Amino acid sequence: MKKNKDVLSVDNNYYMKKKEDEKANKPKSSKSKAMRGAIVGLSIATGILGLSTIGFGVAYGVTQSQANDYGTRLENVYQKNFYDLVDSVNNAEIKLSKILNSSTSSYQKKLLNEVSLNATAAEVSIAALPLSQGDINENIRMINQISGYTSTLADRLSTGANLTSAEMDTLQDIYDNILAMKTQLNKFARKIQGGYNILDHSINLDSGSDFSMQMAQMHDVDIDYPTMIYDGPFSDSVVNSTIKGLTGNKVSKEDANKVVSERFKNIVSLYFDSDTNGRFDTYNFRLKNSDEEMLYVQVSQIGGHILTVSGSSGANSTKSMEQDDAEKIALEFAKNNGIENPEVVWEDSIKNDAYFNIAPVQNGVVLYPDLVKVKVDLATGTVIGYDATTYFTNHTGRNLPSASKTIADVRGKVPKQLTVVGERKVLAPLDYNREVLCYEFECINSEDTYYFYINASTGDEENILKVIKTDDGNKLL
Repeated sequence: MKKNKDVLSVDNNYYMKKKEDEKANKPKSSKSKAMRGAIVGLSIATGILGLSTIGFGVAYGVTQSQANDYGTRLENVYQKNFYDLVDSVNNAEIKLSKILNSSTSSYQKKLLNEVSLNATAAEVSIAALPLSQGDINENIRMINQISGYTSTLADRLSTGANLTSAEMDTLQDIYDNILAMKTQLNKFARKIQGGYNILDHSINLDSGSDFSMQMAQMHDVDIDYPTMIYDGPFSDSVVNSTIKGLTGNKVSKEDANKVVSERFKNIVSLYFDSDTNGRFDTYNFRLKNSDEEMLYVQVSQIGGHILTVSGSSGANSTKSMEQDDAEKIALEFAKNNGIENPEVVWEDSIKNDAYFNIAPVQNGVVLYPDLVKVKVDLATGTVIGYDATTYFTNHTGRNLPSASKTIADVRGKVPKQLTVVGERKVLAPLDYNREVLCYEFECINSEDTYYFYINASTGDEENILKVIKTDDGNKLL
């Protein structure tokens, strides 16, 4: 195990300034994970509204002095959230260093729970800063993973287990990145202390402002976390580290080109871009169609399967089809690209794009570890987003375990105040690379939707996911 590194700190003047700013009124901060997605959207909207208010006031006769006062107030809000972020990251770094040097499970569990709370607080602070949409998503995703991972470890220690060497290695990686984040934030704190104005450097929220660009450096991390949940059920799960789903011979670049030309219609131009040698060896192509959609397509060199598609909508942005029509297109695309017995298990729409999570079904069991994501342009019907890497990583012939419990046996695990609106048998990827046969119950009350996962062999409650509505669509946490 690596030795603890020296703890960095911000000048005392910075903390004095922070405390002075907080004396007047210190708002309560929410620690609720269920509100994360909503907080992100609300904070973005609030930031834009705050900036727009200044222009609105000037345009309608508000004095320059009043406009400056609005700007000062907004800058104070931004700086308070930034200082809160520094506090949360500093505290998380110190506690992680203690965990790495502790050998007592009860003490490690206490600190892991505290780190999870620090990460949640940091997430709230980041969401309230005037970052571009992409930087907010990436930073919150990273902090969310840290919070979820440490909380999961704490829960496991509660059962009497000990941290494994692999878990300690992951915690060391997290510590190294938290320390780097802390160093970056502390440098920025000294800039603010020297007169740097967050608002002045963040007027154009989506243009890569100086503030956004520098804060974006915080999420340049590469940590191998266990399964985490973000948009649909188990959408980011990659259970196996070895590639199981790619079979067959190596195809030529010409064969891969033919695959792309057959899968996409009304192509105007198609050319080979490059090849990639890594976890997946691929041929990479760029194409443009008559709807002015530009797509980047990766085809596996083994088997000639389309692995990923990335692109954006073209000039025609008027919705011309319904969600059901887009679902048929998504399923057909998945079938044509080698996905066995695909079924849509989660869907959403944002503006003129439809999103689908598709999983294969084996003997009536939804195989969540083999999930595929598809994005369809509702104006043109073109698949402009596709990710089958998880499928081709995990998919293999499985000997599914038998269920010793019936769905009626375990339905009582669902709280009585919830109404069950859907139920099915699934193979769920859970923590620590487990694939568990579960019954999935979709449940609602007057306001919320939950998914319960009950072990089909033991009847134990394995997981609960809650649907969070955000400006970027529905997500499960």
